[in-house]
Amino acid sequence: MPFQVLLAEDTEMNRMLVRILLTRMGFEVDEADNGQQAVEALARKRYDLVLMDCMMPVMDGYEATRILRAREAEAGQERVPVIALTASAIAGDRERCRQAGMDDYLSKPFQVDDFKAIVQRYLKTG
Repeated sequence: MPFQVLLAEDTEMNRMLVRILLTRMGFEVDEADNGQQAVEALARKRYDLVLMDCMMPVMDGYEATRILRAREAEAGQERVPVIALTASAIAGDRERCRQAGMDDYLSKPFQVDDFKAIVQRYLKTG
């Protein structure tokens, strides 16, 4: 069974690009265009990886990740890797992502090779 990836990203063009990359890597992709939709998707289904935009409408990726981590802890579940996708590259961003419970960080725009490497690191592929 292919790896299941949740992509939480509010920009359609970014979702399309990441979806193409992930499907070419052989993964199944579900999408959310805000943090609330991501939280709802994570309540319905177990994913192997979450790619989480930090700045989204309704609920940002930081809050969505904090909710996910609280649920996992409460249920005694294994942590799903969450990789932050953010256009912000200011000092302290990486630390803010880690404090929210994200496992790693990739700034946009990213290089395809960097994207593939970080995904493969967490999904133990390639």
